[in-house]
Amino acid sequence: MKLALLAAAAFALIATPATAHTAGEATSAPGPDSKAIALQDGPGDVWTFSDFAVGYELAAQPAADVLRARVTHGSNAVSVRMVFDDLQRVDTQWYRCHIRIPGRPTARFVLEAKKGHWGGTAWQELEGEWVHVPGLGHSIDYASDTVTLRVARTLLGRPSWVRVRLFNELGLPDGSTFFTDNPRTATPHPAFTPPLPST
Repeated sequence: MKLALLAAAAFALIATPATAHTAGEATSAPGPDSKAIALQDGPGDVWTFSDFAVGYELAAQPAADVLRARVTHGSNAVSVRMVFDDLQRVDTQWYRCHIRIPGRPTARFVLEAKKGHWGGTAWQELEGEWVHVPGLGHSIDYASDTVTLRVARTLLGRPSWVRVRLFNELGLPDGSTFFTDNPRTATPHPAFTPPLPST
Protein backbone atom coordinates (compact mmCIF):
# COMPACT_ATOMS: atom_id res chain seq x y z
CA MET A 1 0.00 0.00 0.00
CA LYS A 2 2.90 2.35 0.69
CA LEU A 3 4.03 1.99 -2.94
CA ALA A 4 0.56 2.93 -4.15
CA LEU A 5 0.37 5.93 -1.86
CA LEU A 6 3.80 7.12 -3.03
CA ALA A 7 2.71 6.80 -6.65
CA ALA A 8 -0.46 8.76 -5.97
CA ALA A 9 1.49 11.44 -4.11
CA ALA A 10 4.01 11.77 -6.93
CA PHE A 11 1.21 12.02 -9.44
CA ALA A 12 -0.58 14.69 -7.42
CA LEU A 13 2.58 16.76 -6.99
CA ILE A 14 3.43 17.00 -10.67
CA ALA A 15 0.00 16.82 -12.28
CA THR A 16 -1.96 19.92 -13.17
CA PRO A 17 -5.65 19.28 -13.85
CA ALA A 18 -6.60 19.89 -17.47
CA THR A 19 -9.33 22.47 -17.86
CA ALA A 20 -9.25 23.20 -21.58
CA HIS A 21 -10.42 20.84 -24.29
CA THR A 22 -7.52 18.74 -25.50
CA ALA A 23 -7.01 15.99 -28.02
CA GLY A 24 -8.44 12.79 -26.68
CA GLU A 25 -11.37 14.29 -24.78
CA ALA A 26 -14.79 12.75 -25.21
CA THR A 27 -15.98 13.36 -28.74
CA SER A 28 -19.59 13.91 -27.63
CA ALA A 29 -20.39 15.85 -24.48
CA PRO A 30 -23.54 14.88 -22.58
CA GLY A 31 -26.65 17.00 -22.87
CA PRO A 32 -28.05 18.84 -19.85
CA ASP A 33 -30.19 15.83 -18.87
CA SER A 34 -27.72 13.05 -19.72
CA LYS A 35 -27.03 10.48 -17.04
CA ALA A 36 -24.10 8.87 -18.86
CA ILE A 37 -21.08 9.88 -20.90
CA ALA A 38 -18.90 7.90 -23.30
CA LEU A 39 -15.21 8.83 -23.37
CA GLN A 40 -13.11 7.96 -26.43
CA ASP A 41 -9.38 8.09 -25.79
CA GLY A 42 -7.66 5.98 -28.45
CA PRO A 43 -4.29 4.25 -28.26
CA GLY A 44 -0.77 5.57 -27.81
CA ASP A 45 -1.11 8.24 -25.10
CA VAL A 46 0.39 6.48 -22.09
CA TRP A 47 2.83 8.56 -20.05
CA THR A 48 5.64 7.49 -17.75
CA PHE A 49 7.02 9.23 -14.67
CA SER A 50 9.47 8.23 -11.99
CA ASP A 51 11.10 9.22 -8.73
CA PHE A 52 14.29 10.03 -10.63
CA ALA A 53 12.93 12.41 -13.26
CA VAL A 54 10.82 15.55 -13.46
CA GLY A 55 7.68 15.55 -15.59
CA TYR A 56 6.32 12.98 -17.99
CA GLU A 57 7.40 11.25 -21.19
CA LEU A 58 5.27 9.42 -23.73
CA ALA A 59 5.71 5.65 -23.45
CA ALA A 60 4.41 2.42 -24.95
CA GLN A 61 2.62 0.34 -22.32
CA PRO A 62 -0.51 -1.42 -23.70
CA ALA A 63 -1.40 -2.82 -20.27
CA ALA A 64 -1.98 0.74 -19.04
CA ASP A 65 -3.44 2.19 -22.27
CA VAL A 66 -7.14 2.91 -21.74
CA LEU A 67 -9.00 3.25 -25.04
CA ARG A 68 -12.49 4.23 -23.95
CA ALA A 69 -14.72 4.48 -20.93
CA ARG A 70 -18.34 4.96 -19.98
CA VAL A 71 -19.60 6.63 -16.82
CA THR A 72 -23.24 6.26 -15.74
CA HIS A 73 -24.97 7.99 -12.84
CA GLY A 74 -27.83 5.62 -12.10
CA SER A 75 -30.54 5.66 -9.47
CA ASN A 76 -28.53 3.39 -7.16
CA ALA A 77 -24.88 3.77 -8.16
CA VAL A 78 -22.23 5.52 -10.21
CA SER A 79 -20.88 2.92 -12.61
CA VAL A 80 -17.65 3.04 -14.60
CA ARG A 81 -16.50 0.78 -17.41
CA MET A 82 -13.00 1.15 -18.92
CA VAL A 83 -11.63 -0.76 -21.92
CA PHE A 84 -7.87 -1.15 -22.34
CA ASP A 85 -5.57 -1.93 -25.25
CA ASP A 86 -4.13 -5.11 -23.71
CA LEU A 87 -4.94 -5.60 -20.05
CA GLN A 88 -2.37 -7.92 -18.46
CA ARG A 89 -1.58 -9.55 -15.13
CA VAL A 90 1.69 -7.68 -14.70
CA ASP A 91 3.32 -5.51 -12.03
CA THR A 92 0.94 -3.53 -9.78
CA GLN A 93 -1.98 -1.60 -11.21
CA TRP A 94 -4.27 1.03 -9.74
CA TYR A 95 -7.54 2.16 -11.31
CA ARG A 96 -8.70 5.41 -9.74
CA CYS A 97 -12.13 7.03 -9.68
CA HIS A 98 -12.64 10.47 -8.14
CA ILE A 99 -16.23 11.64 -7.79
CA ARG A 100 -17.00 15.32 -7.26
CA ILE A 101 -20.37 15.90 -5.59
CA PRO A 102 -22.22 19.07 -4.56
CA GLY A 103 -21.50 20.39 -1.09
CA ARG A 104 -19.09 17.62 -0.07
CA PRO A 105 -15.39 16.79 -0.53
CA THR A 106 -14.42 14.81 -3.60
CA ALA A 107 -14.90 11.07 -2.97
CA ARG A 108 -11.86 9.01 -3.99
CA PHE A 109 -11.86 5.31 -4.82
CA VAL A 110 -9.11 2.98 -6.01
CA LEU A 111 -9.10 -0.55 -7.37
CA GLU A 112 -5.74 -2.27 -6.91
CA ALA A 113 -4.61 -5.37 -8.85
CA LYS A 114 -1.34 -7.15 -8.12
CA LYS A 115 0.25 -10.59 -7.89
CA GLY A 116 -1.94 -12.88 -5.85
CA HIS A 117 -4.89 -10.49 -6.21
CA TRP A 118 -5.39 -10.11 -9.97
CA GLY A 119 -9.15 -9.99 -9.41
CA GLY A 120 -8.54 -6.67 -7.66
CA THR A 121 -9.34 -5.12 -4.29
CA ALA A 122 -11.48 -1.98 -4.10
CA TRP A 123 -10.99 0.71 -1.47
CA GLN A 124 -12.18 4.18 -0.56
CA GLU A 125 -9.48 6.69 0.29
CA LEU A 126 -10.37 8.49 3.51
CA GLU A 127 -7.94 11.02 5.00
CA GLY A 128 -5.02 9.37 3.19
CA GLU A 129 -5.91 5.82 4.25
CA TRP A 130 -7.40 3.07 2.10
CA VAL A 131 -10.51 1.64 3.75
CA HIS A 132 -12.82 -1.25 2.87
CA VAL A 133 -16.38 0.06 2.68
CA PRO A 134 -19.68 -1.61 1.80
CA GLY A 135 -21.24 -0.50 -1.46
CA LEU A 136 -18.21 -0.94 -3.74
CA GLY A 137 -18.32 -3.47 -6.57
CA HIS A 138 -15.78 -4.19 -9.28
CA SER A 139 -14.59 -6.60 -11.94
CA ILE A 140 -11.41 -7.07 -13.98
CA ASP A 141 -11.79 -9.15 -17.14
CA TYR A 142 -8.40 -9.74 -18.75
CA ALA A 143 -9.93 -11.63 -21.69
CA SER A 144 -12.02 -8.61 -22.72
CA ASP A 145 -9.53 -5.96 -21.45
CA THR A 146 -12.26 -4.46 -19.29
CA VAL A 147 -12.34 -2.96 -15.79
CA THR A 148 -15.55 -1.95 -14.04
CA LEU A 149 -16.22 -0.15 -10.78
CA ARG A 150 -19.57 0.45 -9.11
CA VAL A 151 -19.97 3.00 -6.29
CA ALA A 152 -23.27 2.93 -4.42
CA ARG A 153 -24.93 6.35 -4.19
CA THR A 154 -25.30 5.80 -0.45
CA LEU A 155 -21.52 6.24 -0.19
CA LEU A 156 -21.87 9.65 -1.86
CA GLY A 157 -24.86 10.99 0.06
CA ARG A 158 -27.24 10.42 -2.88
CA PRO A 159 -26.12 13.53 -4.82
CA SER A 160 -28.24 15.28 -7.44
CA TRP A 161 -25.25 15.24 -9.81
CA VAL A 162 -21.69 13.95 -10.03
CA ARG A 163 -18.55 14.75 -11.99
CA VAL A 164 -16.11 11.87 -12.42
CA ARG A 165 -12.36 11.81 -13.02
CA LEU A 166 -10.75 8.53 -14.07
CA PHE A 167 -7.11 7.57 -14.40
CA ASN A 168 -4.98 4.50 -13.98
CA GLU A 169 -1.39 3.77 -13.02
CA LEU A 170 0.92 0.82 -13.47
CA GLY A 171 3.94 0.55 -11.19
CA LEU A 172 7.03 -1.47 -12.11
CA PRO A 173 8.70 -3.76 -9.54
CA ASP A 174 11.51 -1.23 -8.99
CA GLY A 175 9.01 0.82 -6.99
CA SER A 176 9.94 4.09 -8.68
CA THR A 177 8.77 3.88 -12.30
CA PHE A 178 5.12 4.32 -13.21
CA PHE A 179 2.88 4.56 -16.27
CA THR A 180 -0.39 6.50 -16.37
CA ASP A 181 -3.28 7.13 -18.73
CA ASN A 182 -6.81 8.49 -18.55
CA PRO A 183 -9.82 8.32 -20.89
CA ARG A 184 -10.62 12.05 -20.78
CA THR A 185 -7.49 13.67 -22.25
CA ALA A 186 -4.47 12.76 -24.35
CA THR A 187 -2.22 14.37 -21.73
CA PRO A 188 -1.03 12.89 -18.42
CA HIS A 189 -3.46 15.19 -16.59
CA PRO A 190 -6.93 13.69 -16.05
CA ALA A 191 -10.00 15.89 -16.07
CA PHE A 192 -13.48 15.64 -14.59
CA THR A 193 -16.51 14.91 -16.75
CA PRO A 194 -19.31 17.46 -17.06
CA PRO A 195 -22.03 17.11 -14.39
CA LEU A 196 -24.12 13.95 -14.72
CA PRO A 197 -27.53 14.17 -12.98
CA SER A 198 -29.05 11.19 -11.23
CA THR A 199 -31.77 9.16 -12.93
